[in-house]
Amino acid sequence: MIKHQFFTIVLLLVSATIAVQAQVFRTGSHSEQIRSLTVYPNGNWSAVPVIQMGPDHFIEISFDELSHDYKRYAYKVIHCNADWTESDMNVLEYLDGFSENDIEAGEESVSTLTLYTHYQFSLPNENVGLKLSGNYAVTVFDRDGSGEALLTACFMVVENKVSIEGSATATTDIDYKQSDQQLNFDIKTLGMNIQQPLDELKVVVRQNNRLDNEVRNIAPLMIGPGLIRYEHNKDLIFEGGNEYRRFEMTTFKYSGIGVNKIEYFNPYYHVELIPSELRIMGYVFDKDQNGRFLIHSQEATDDLTGSDYYLVHFTFPMEKPFLDGAIFLNGDLTENRLDTKTKMIYNFEHKAYEKDLLLKQGAYNYQYLYRPNKTNKATTLPLEGSYWETENEYQVYVYYRPIGERYDRLIGFKQIQTAF
Repeated sequence: MIKHQFFTIVLLLVSATIAVQAQVFRTGSHSEQIRSLTVYPNGNWSAVPVIQMGPDHFIEISFDELSHDYKRYAYKVIHCNADWTESDMNVLEYLDGFSENDIEAGEESVSTLTLYTHYQFSLPNENVGLKLSGNYAVTVFDRDGSGEALLTACFMVVENKVSIEGSATATTDIDYKQSDQQLNFDIKTLGMNIQQPLDELKVVVRQNNRLDNEVRNIAPLMIGPGLIRYEHNKDLIFEGGNEYRRFEMTTFKYSGIGVNKIEYFNPYYHVELIPSELRIMGYVFDKDQNGRFLIHSQEATDDLTGSDYYLVHFTFPMEKPFLDGAIFLNGDLTENRLDTKTKMIYNFEHKAYEKDLLLKQGAYNYQYLYRPNKTNKATTLPLEGSYWETENEYQVYVYYRPIGERYDRLIGFKQIQTAF
């Protein structure tokens, strides 16, 4: 009996260890108190979170905590594999300094109906240096709390050891100037001795920083001296989608773009957006920001501490709900997550899908995605349509792990934009 209990305990401990190692890190808040999480490179709000190795490049992480209460927040830096699981590297191997550090006291909001404290910090800094390229996850926790992560912020450090050249075209292997776009690119190794590219390289492609349709395990068309070509690959065909929708709520005095009305009901200003319409009848041109948002208030001296929080009401009228899938709000405003927090709920009385989000004042991009049941990949087709003319951004990441190495180096990164 005792021996049986012993082996049961050992099995549980081993299972728990495997579960921890298998955790996949994604940028996002894990507490209702944490809002407006952003991860910017070199202070550029419109760029994806990738920085070059070196002291002149930094990642800035910022967020709000919905109170004026004093918190002892700290952060932990974790090096990750290409698949965003924790790597086998020791802290001393990937950091100069300590893996856990305190965050300086935040700044309290000024003249806002919703009380919050704004926090921000940068990496690397005087306490932490980044020694390796690759993926990094930063978790923030309360030293006086349970120790559980309140948020995760992911970013990448690139060595730029290879060059990437490519284009997105509307001439695809399945259609011509219809609903899809195909990505083609070359990796030039620039003298790097990559002996077994099929085994040592991991190439990852994203569209507009989305995670649901991210492509991995891509096979090259051709491998030659100093050149690896990815062309005529059906895995690199993406729906064109449509331009992102947008709205602006920078003041309570009048309705901005995409807003039907703003009214105050204690304790928030409520922003009722103009009801959404299906966009499956044709491409809708707009100069969008591919899902990003920018915090701004016309009444604030400092946007980061003077912008208030409004309750935003999204409505998508529809006679009947989908029975074989779900609708999600997508963009940086929902951290590109497809989960219960971003899932639209069908209101049978109003005959519409609805969702309410508490958002900080500013200008926002968003789109609707439909995800069929029993799949993780979503589509724009039944809601936004899909058109070859749509302006999109494609991010290409090249990871390298030679035989015998213990971590995935990020040796190349390129953002390719459509140019139709």
